Amino acid sequence: MIKINNKIKITFKNGFVRIIERDSIRNFNSLVDWLEKFNKDTEVPFLTVSGRDLGSSISINKNNVKSIELVKK
Repeated sequence: MIKINNKIKITFKNGFVRIIERDSIRNFNSLVDWLEKFNKDTEVPFLTVSGRDLGSSISINKNNVKSIELVKK
């Protein structure tokens, strides 16, 4: 298991970069699990990450993510 940092950087194939902070989403651990599988080049499911603010969420899948990584503290 990867040591969990407080931020994850997602770079999408369209060039958009999103930094996700632990405190800003409900299912951060699911995102960490997804990151581990993606970086091992194993099959990953479609994942919707729900924000703590009403109506804020992003969806990721292997077809729209270029890279995903933990942000160094």
